[in-house]
Amino acid sequence: MIEIQALTKLYDDAPVVEDVSMSLAAGSVTAIVGTSGSGKSTLLRMINRLVTPSSGRVLIDGTDTRDVEPATLRRRIGYVIQDHGLFPHWTAARNVATVPTLLGWPRTEIDARVDVIQDHGLFPHWTAARNVATVPTLLGWPRTEID
Repeated sequence: MIEIQALTKLYDDAPVVEDVSMSLAAGSVTAIVGTSGSGKSTLLRMINRLVTPSSGRVLIDGTDTRDVEPATLRRRIGYVIQDHGLFPHWTAARNVATVPTLLGWPRTEIDARVDVIQDHGLFPHWTAARNVATVPTLLGWPRTEID
């Protein structure tokens, strides 16, 4: 569960995100909708501490994110960035395997996860960048996904 409590971000004393509170149940799907520049990305970046809130707090499974080492926190959260973050000259399978490889996962575990995707016919046809970027989350690599 992600719980956001009175989260605010100020830039030059102007609020970009102001007093946002919400609870997101595990396994739920929530859409954060707004115009360009309305603070959607800033809100998501505050959840995984890419941006530090000016006030308020974020709890994940009851733990305040300020009490967790940022790198540890980010390993637990899948974050599909808006511009996809893929290497266009690599295969979809190699893109999917990148983060687990960097985290030191055993090659056999990475290969098994990629095989699941291939066995279900998701490669090579399911190669739209956003879909490929989402695959690691679908396979359960992070505990929590924000997008």
